[in-house]
Amino acid sequence: MEKTIHEESNLLHPMLKDKKLAWLLIAISASVMIIDNFLKMHMYVGTWHIIMYLLFLTPLTYLIWKKKVQNSYTKWFLPILVIMIVDMFYYNNDMVQAILPVIFYLLVIILYLTSMHKVHSFYQTLLPRMALPFNGLGIGYIKDFLGSLVSKKEDKQLYTRIGIALLITLPFLGVFIALLFEADSNYSYLIKNLFRFDISIELSTLLTTPLYFFVYLLLFIYGLSNNKERDVTQSGKKLDLLIVGIFLSMINILFLSFIALQVPFLLSSDFTPKGNIANFAREGFFQLIMVMGLVVLIFLFIMRRFHDEKLLSFLLVGLLSQTIIMGIVSLKKMYLYQSIKGATSLRYYVEWFDYYLILVLALGIFFLLRKYTFNKLLDVISVLGVLAFTLIVSLNINAMVAKHNIERFKTSDMLDMRLLKSLSIDALPAIRNYEKTLNRNLSYPEIASEIYHSTKPLYPEAEMVIEYAEVVSDTTKLTTKPAIKALIPWYQNQKRKDCTVFASYHWGYCAILKEYGPDND
Repeated sequence: MEKTIHEESNLLHPMLKDKKLAWLLIAISASVMIIDNFLKMHMYVGTWHIIMYLLFLTPLTYLIWKKKVQNSYTKWFLPILVIMIVDMFYYNNDMVQAILPVIFYLLVIILYLTSMHKVHSFYQTLLPRMALPFNGLGIGYIKDFLGSLVSKKEDKQLYTRIGIALLITLPFLGVFIALLFEADSNYSYLIKNLFRFDISIELSTLLTTPLYFFVYLLLFIYGLSNNKERDVTQSGKKLDLLIVGIFLSMINILFLSFIALQVPFLLSSDFTPKGNIANFAREGFFQLIMVMGLVVLIFLFIMRRFHDEKLLSFLLVGLLSQTIIMGIVSLKKMYLYQSIKGATSLRYYVEWFDYYLILVLALGIFFLLRKYTFNKLLDVISVLGVLAFTLIVSLNINAMVAKHNIERFKTSDMLDMRLLKSLSIDALPAIRNYEKTLNRNLSYPEIASEIYHSTKPLYPEAEMVIEYAEVVSDTTKLTTKPAIKALIPWYQNQKRKDCTVFASYHWGYCAILKEYGPDND
């Protein structure tokens, strides 16, 4: 064990012996530990989350500014990460509140692990490689890092003086804060809302809280020491033309038989299927997207070992072309289904992913015909993927869903109220704007009664507010304005965030609540 720790300690990057950088990493690790365990709001993104995200980016930004990062592509991710932070502080939909924070953390970890890599392609930044041994849970790295801070006699004397100063200062600060806290109600209100600690004295908390600090510190130390010279991806071993030729030929024939049956649907503007049209539209688009995804993986596997064989080029172009047609079939079915059943967030995401796969397939054909390298293809796919994801999470998806479904409702006299009331407060401006255009009574036989009598909250901390739903006759009709009011998302999740508390303040939520909330009725 001692040998392992000693071996690890010699692998730290020399820049980590810089006192300014070292103390910056310690301060950020300690701050994030406190925020993560005691200050941030659980379940939803709040102000402390945003501060924590920015703290995570601080060392990386500092090193990029000092030009000490070896990976030249790392700096181009910073604007992407900042956009993600803004999205998390502005939007309230499930993608941004639940999934995007996970993606953000993963991307930050990857960037730290590849920041000191000497890469040759953009996509290599997203595929970290561990250049250093990771034995003994990384204790050797932390021990050497902390030991370098007190390696000299002058350092020990300096830290001793700082410790004495803190021992003298902290008790006085505590006394003064307590006195000032009682001296002015506004000041006490500020302190309580700014630092609302959620402290648990359970044994698990006592054990995990220091662990957070060392995990964060180890991420910084290990990532910034993870030097590696990445190799240029070369073409792999040449494939057996007979085996691959039979494989691609049979798939091409299968796809051709499927596409032949889709021609009437593709070419006709008034195609009428047998049976229920909604079932016809629903069948296939998820399965076809899975087919497209598998074809992309097959194509990349073959391209990795491609040596400009003409037969493979012909078969691959045929396969990709037919798969693009399947993607168009999938899109047309999705459009048809949305015209019947309306839009949802998931349907929009599936539709956009369909577009992305079609674009990747088209690029595959272009790269095959132009004989570009596999590395360039992966770079283009990676760049488009990162930009596409950033664009999608930056869209107000819930407002788009609300507007689409209300537009449908104006012509079909049907409105999916269950769907609308499941949306986040992001949809509130769209609902309020369209509320002004609806001037007639609406009929909702089952849904109206459910809205009026339901007491089940949409969110765990929310209460269903139903007094704004005005019942007409036998609870099967709602007058237009009260019906829309019953759908307004802030009525269901108005207790989701307290805009007067620093920890739970959310810019987008509180701005919408202020402009479109109950005070504006």
